[in-house]
Amino acid sequence: MSKFSIVNQVNDTLIKEMIELDKLVFQGEDIGAFDKCKEWVETNPDIYTVLTDDNKVIGYINFMPLTEKAYQMVLQGKLKDYQLASEHINQFQSNKPLKCFLTAIAIREEYQDTEAIIELWNGLLNKLNALNLTISSVVADCVSSHGEKLVKQRLDAKFITNSNGGKIYEGNINELYHKY
Repeated sequence: MSKFSIVNQVNDTLIKEMIELDKLVFQGEDIGAFDKCKEWVETNPDIYTVLTDDNKVIGYINFMPLTEKAYQMVLQGKLKDYQLASEHINQFQSNKPLKCFLTAIAIREEYQDTEAIIELWNGLLNKLNALNLTISSVVADCVSSHGEKLVKQRLDAKFITNSNGGKIYEGNINELYHKY
């Protein structure tokens, strides 16, 4: 049995803890802003998968369905996650294929080479499976070598273009979680 817990619905306290984690993992504009994260959660409360240890946030994944226009802009490197507004974000719906944006994977450094990353990733896959979704493609804007490695391995993602401070990759997650 794991010592970790997965949280799929975030509150203000968890958002603040995730932002503190961002400050340890990311730089500059890639650090989340409370008001922006809150706006996203109000638009789609299922976008975050959070990993806790002893009730403290040690990692999270932000995975959200986007409108076609927003997805294409991210894919072209013309729209960064911090620029997303509520009108760019869709609800998770099981009646149509979704195009999603893996906006962030953050995990505390001391947990990066442990079972924690597997627990976090499996938490996302379990949630997607429970929601019974079909995801046609996933775009990721990787700003770290860890993120780049993960999307290549877990999404079989291919490099598309450079973005402002990152690299855009596109892949697919649908087969992974339906097999899970």
